[in-house]
This record gives sequence, structure tokens and C-alpha cells, in this order.
Amino acid sequence: MVATLSHCQQARKVRRAPAWMAAIALLSLLWPAPPAMASELEPVPGAPAAEALGLKDLSDRIHQLDDYRGQVVLVNFWATWCPPCVAEMPSLQRLYTSLSGEPFALLAVSMGEGERRIQNFRKTAGIDFPLLLDPDSDLSLRWGVDFLPTSFLIDVQGRVRYTAYGEVPWEDDEVRATLRELLEEADSEPAPAD
Repeated sequence: MVATLSHCQQARKVRRAPAWMAAIALLSLLWPAPPAMASELEPVPGAPAAEALGLKDLSDRIHQLDDYRGQVVLVNFWATWCPPCVAEMPSLQRLYTSLSGEPFALLAVSMGEGERRIQNFRKTAGIDFPLLLDPDSDLSLRWGVDFLPTSFLIDVQGRVRYTAYGEVPWEDDEVRATLRELLEEADSEPAPAD
């Protein structure tokens, strides 16, 4: 009976969400992760420049991607109604904590949700990295996000070097080796001019 009540409560939440959000949530549960396996980071051919990013966090601070030039940036698109996204959050928190003091930034973009819901999630989950608000999913759509969670690893020059579709175990040795390579590039780059 508890499962039935929980299922009914979830159904009501999905009905209140726009139809496209419900479709993405359903696909994220039914569709296998494209094109990478959950623990893989896929190289992006040509390493294109990252799309502009300008969103506020829960403290009303605006985060621009250019503010992080000279750092490796992980941009993770997620939502509280996405089970793999929620499951990935502890791994992201451990990654963020372990790379404290490194030229690394983690920006988690909440897709299509309001500030109150994200604030409540942050308190419950014990997250202390920046949670950015994309309530109308405008940025998510510009970045071509059609599967959650989706992550982009951006190098010190602002180029998208890797993507991951689905939940990533960020403590995985291969994933950490990829991050370490990008961080070493950051160490060898000259400091950005102001």
C-alpha cells in the first residue's frame, strides 16, 4: 500500500509538470542511456566552445561560464523528479569535496523546477555545490539536453571536451583519470587576463 500511495503521489506531481517534462521523465526511466554507458565520458569531436551560461543560484548569484575560465567546469543538467539524477547527487557531492582547492567548478542546472523545490532538495540531500535555476528550461534546450541527467565537462578554454548521458559514478578510476588530465591542462595554462 505504501508503494501505491507513493506511486499516486508521483503521478500527481508529473501531471502538474508540463507534458514535455513528463515525457523526458518517462524516457529517462525506460530508455537506456545514449550514447555512453553510465560510467563513461564520451569525447566530443572537435571540442566546440560551450554554449553561453548565465543562471542564478539559490543565493541569487548569477553564474556566467566565462567567470570560470581557467578552470575545468562540470555542468550537470538534472531534476528532482529524475531518479537517476537524484541517485547521482551524492557522487557529485563527493567529487566536489574531493576537488576542493583544484581549478575545478561544478554547476548543477535544475531543469524546469522552481526555487522552493530545489532549496528543499538541497537541505535534504546535504548538497553544497552551486545549484542553478533554469525554471523554464531555456538553457537546457539551448544546450541540447533531451536526456537527464546529462553532464558536460568543459576545459580551461571553455570548450566542451566530454559529455555523459545518465548517472555517472564520479569516483570511477577512468572518470577520475579523465578529470585529472583536464586539471593538468589547467595547471599548465597561463592565468587568464582580467
